[in-house]
Amino acid sequence: MTEQTSSELQNFLKNLGYPFDSISGLLDSSVIDRYLNSKWEKSSHAFAILDKEASDQQLLACSDVSKFYPFIPPFFAALSSSNGLQAIKRLAAYEKLVGPIVMGIFEEGKNLRIHISYLDDYRKYSRFSLLVDQISVISLLRTGTNSQIIPVSIGSRFKYGPVITEYLGISPQKSRDNYLVFKLSDLKRSFSTENDVVWSFMEPGLKKYLKKLNADPPFVAVVQNTLFKLIAGGNFQLKDVAEAIKISPRTLQRWLKREGTSFKEQVTIVQKILALNLLQDLTLTTTEVSFLVGFSNVTSFYKAFKRWTGKTVLTYRHQIILEKSMNNDPN
Repeated sequence: MTEQTSSELQNFLKNLGYPFDSISGLLDSSVIDRYLNSKWEKSSHAFAILDKEASDQQLLACSDVSKFYPFIPPFFAALSSSNGLQAIKRLAAYEKLVGPIVMGIFEEGKNLRIHISYLDDYRKYSRFSLLVDQISVISLLRTGTNSQIIPVSIGSRFKYGPVITEYLGISPQKSRDNYLVFKLSDLKRSFSTENDVVWSFMEPGLKKYLKKLNADPPFVAVVQNTLFKLIAGGNFQLKDVAEAIKISPRTLQRWLKREGTSFKEQVTIVQKILALNLLQDLTLTTTEVSFLVGFSNVTSFYKAFKRWTGKTVLTYRHQIILEKSMNNDPN
């Protein structure tokens, strides 16, 4: 990184007014070099400071792709795409250069779902980190299309706050999963920032850095992201997932066992996450949700949902309707 780029990034961060002085060495040029080379400082203290001290306005400022994309090659490459769908695929491929992140993307009818998971506990339990990652995707789409793209749904276990909710243009959902859902039609809008010359120049370098990182995600994350893609299609048996990952079923089971889990357990985890999120979409019938979650009949889905949550599907949906009603109440 050049001295000029380092200085520009330092000024950008300082102008946001973050409490970075409390984070030892964060603005040191060597740390910024590691940041740009995708090796985030693994400091729980740093994220704790940001979670405690940074305001939601500052969080939004740090999520503004139009301001920081020159410093972050994966976002620069994403903005060079022809449309939002291509941009998200590029970002998912190279997001690991920004941090220890896995972005799973899969289609749900006319929508695209993005699932974000972290490979380290420092980011996994940081509200600041997760919300910046989610909002940056929205900002990327808005910057590329020059239009107010609003997600169909967004959720996590964190509180978003009124300032962030206003920016999103939609009420976020409480969820065990970190997710974003967009209309495919919105993602197919052309990017005014498309630049094939820049992309052809950057692609070899990004692949080189990705190879140098040599940081493969836990095998369980690979299995979960594969299940997210396959479950709605109904073909998500052990052999289907193994074939998609290009290993034998026996090897898949052995590797999961090595990480202290099983294929059956992972199917249950993903089905539960999908069910909790899809049931929040009140335009979907319970039968449709049941099918999308991988159940051949709705009765089996009812029983599984009660076993997972201790609630009936009807009770869960009534709670959602009540919460939406309260959120829309001007008083």
